[in-house]
Amino acid sequence: MPDDGRPSAPPSAGARRRVGVIGLGIMGGAMAARLLEAGHAVSGFDIDAAALARFSERGGTACDSPASAAQGAEVLLLMVHDQQQVERVLDGPSGALKRLLAGSVVWLGSTVPPACARAWSERLAERGIGLIDGPVSGGATGAEGGELVAICGASDEALARAGFALRACARHVYHVGPPGAGATVKMINQLLVAAHAALTAEAMALAHRAGVEPLQLIEVVSNSAGQSRIFDKRAPRIAVGDHAVHVSIDTLRKDLGIAIDTARQFGLEPRLALGVQALLDEAHGAGQGADSDTRLIERYLAPPGPR
Repeated sequence: MPDDGRPSAPPSAGARRRVGVIGLGIMGGAMAARLLEAGHAVSGFDIDAAALARFSERGGTACDSPASAAQGAEVLLLMVHDQQQVERVLDGPSGALKRLLAGSVVWLGSTVPPACARAWSERLAERGIGLIDGPVSGGATGAEGGELVAICGASDEALARAGFALRACARHVYHVGPPGAGATVKMINQLLVAAHAALTAEAMALAHRAGVEPLQLIEVVSNSAGQSRIFDKRAPRIAVGDHAVHVSIDTLRKDLGIAIDTARQFGLEPRLALGVQALLDEAHGAGQGADSDTRLIERYLAPPGPR
């Protein structure tokens, strides 16, 4: 192996590869499981002991720090909440930068501002490390089934090196440009997701108050012009009171905030997005931030306050 840490030849197809995963929550835990099922050696870190235990039970190697999870990894997948956590797990006191080798690739799967992805790409490149700005879409069910969409801003070389990890987790991999482009496309997607989630809650609340049978409404809308993928996923769960957390209110709130901030940088005032953000802020202020976004219906059905 050359001194820069790059493999002298690419591993053969189907070879067992070394992957680190930092962030083993709803999404990261499911993606780590897919990597394990694909036969790869996966090391993982999370501050949540229960998440680490679940990962270990699936056959992963539980680590006590981001640096340990990155040790020897060809690809390091980051599935943490926000930009601040990305900074901490990469460059904190026990950060992964201490162990990442030249020739490895960081797959930044978290939804962060485009400027964050570009800055990390430049910084990692100085060490000979590639970056895939590769946020994902598809939620918990997509992660569990390996059916995610990976929206990648990266060089061709980085995509080729990390292709085995992307294929294990995603059904569709879109190369949308250089680092920063993945984050840009994802935030636009999340603007639509947040708006559709809020509208679904509003529609279901209106149906409830108007006495419309919810399952019949869902069937009609799902075959009519008002249909959306978010409605198809959220409305049936709302109808039966299934509020297991697939996407939290705070995650939507964070993602939509990125889109709003970026839109304003381009001189756009995102009027509908601001209305949705106010709803999400209200839910967060009421202590619902960690709850499923399906619980947004409760904001509509709550008794009105004094006028």
